[in-house]
Parts: sequence; structure tokens; C-alpha cells
Amino acid sequence: MNGRVIRRVSVAKRVVACVALAILLTACAEPLVEPRPPRTPTAVIDRYNAIVATAEAGDDLLARATAYYERGNVWFDQQNYTAAIADYDRALALDPSLSRAVHNRGLAYALLGDDNAALRDYAEAIRLDPAYRRAYENRVRLLEQLVVERTDETLLQQLADDYGKLAELIPEAEAMYRYRQGVILARLGDRLAAREAFDAALRARPQHVDALYERALLHYADGDLNAALADLDAALRLSPRAANAYYVRGLIRHAQGDIRSAIADFGQALVLQPEYPEALIARAAAYAAQGNTAAARADLQRLDGLTLDPTLQQAREALRVQTDSP
Repeated sequence: MNGRVIRRVSVAKRVVACVALAILLTACAEPLVEPRPPRTPTAVIDRYNAIVATAEAGDDLLARATAYYERGNVWFDQQNYTAAIADYDRALALDPSLSRAVHNRGLAYALLGDDNAALRDYAEAIRLDPAYRRAYENRVRLLEQLVVERTDETLLQQLADDYGKLAELIPEAEAMYRYRQGVILARLGDRLAAREAFDAALRARPQHVDALYERALLHYADGDLNAALADLDAALRLSPRAANAYYVRGLIRHAQGDIRSAIADFGQALVLQPEYPEALIARAAAYAAQGNTAAARADLQRLDGLTLDPTLQQAREALRVQTDSP
């Protein structure tokens, strides 16, 4: 019995030893079979340096431009954006129609923080190739960052236009881009164009809840309360937990004189989002309109622990004066 155990242990040891040897041999296989230097960044660039040198020795200007463009891409991949830009410059001096070189140079400028140069290059790449999807996409990414940092109507309009172009170039993403276009156009104050963009988004995807909500806001701003209610009802059927939709529907119902329904909508918004200052103020106003000053004061008291912007602070103080009056 002991002998069998010993033999089993010995077999197990031999298996472990064989596995260990196999692992070692596998690890050593590449240099043993084919010794060669590792593919370091320098080795890659050296190969492209040779390609550039060969192209420079010939008379084919397009071949030279391509060689510089490809080496620029290698520099770009290695995150040496300054060297990449220099090679893209050389390529474009030889062949100004290389839209890919212009685009990649713009991307390099963007990564170096030179936003204006990046925007110039994206615009030129698009001029050279009006259907250049990647150029539009990268310009959109940059513009989205810039309009957060500062309000510039020219940049906002360009962003809206680019969303529209991408909606044409990428039909499967039309709803997304038309919705984004509508949001920017609404921000610019062009409600008619914004509504057309939301209409297009909803034609592409009828169940686009955000487009329904944003279009409802436009209808509300234009005084078309019934159209706004229809969009909000549709949005809430699709997304019953949308607190903001209940809040806006409550505002519309209050404006229509349906105070009880307005209070119910504000209440549902507060169930979903208890610290919703706009809904608390709106419900307090609705309670005050009903003559229920105790309920109005209770909602105003709930605002004490919340941060309010100046407009909400003024509304709260006005309601406090109203509900404290005899």
C-alpha cells in the first residue's frame, strides 16, 4: 500500500516537473526559435524613417506625402503629437488634399490643447471630404467640451449643425443626434428649429422619452398646453418614474385651473424625488391657491434644509408672506 502511495507521489512529481518545464520552454520559445530585437517604439520609427528616406530618393510626390503621413500616424500612436504634427505638415505640403492627414493633425492639436488649431483642421478636413464622419465626430466631441466651459453662440450653432449632419451620415443614430440637436437649438432660443429636431428624433424613434419631454417644454413655452400635456402623458407612459415630467405636468394643470390634479402631480414628483425644491414650491403655491395654508407652510418648511438658487429663494419668501398673512 505504501509503495502505491509512493509511486503515485512520484508520478505526480513528474507531472508537475513536466508542466513546469513546458512553461519555461514556452516562455523561452520566441527568442530561442527566432532571436530578434523587441518591437520598441524606436525600432518602429526606424522602419518608417527608412520608408521616408526611400520615398525622398524618388520623384513621386504622392509617395513622399504618404510616407510622411504614415510616419506621422506612428508618432501619433506613440503620443508624440508634436512630431506627428510636423510629419502631417510635410505630407500636406506635398499633397494638400490628404483629408486624413488634416484630420489627424487636428486631433493632435486637440490633444495638445490647441482648440482653435484643431477646429481649423477639422473644418478643412470636412471641406475636403464633406462625408468625413470621423471628422464630424471628433469636432463634435471638442465642441461639446467647449460649450460647457463657455457660452459661445457660434460654437453652439456649429454643434447643432454637426449633430444634424451626423444624423444624416449615421441613419441608425438619427434619433440620438436629432435629439441632441434639438437641445442645443433650444439653448440658442430657436424654438421652431428645436421642435423640428425633436419631431425628427421622434419619427426615428417614437419612444424617445427625452425628446417627448423636451418637446413638451417647447409647447409649454409657446402656450400650447394641450400639446404639452399630450407629450408628457406619452413620456410618463414610457417612463413612469420621471419626476421632472410629473412636475411640469403639474405646472400645466395648475395653469389650466385643475389645482387638485396639479397637487397630485407635484406629490408624485416628490415621492420619486423627495428633495425637489421646484416641486415643493409649486405644490406650496397650489395649496395656497386652494386656501390650505397649513399644507403650504409645511412644504415651505421642507425647503429650509435645501440649497436654493436666487429665483427659488424669492418664490419661497413671496409664498411665506402670502401664507403668513391673516
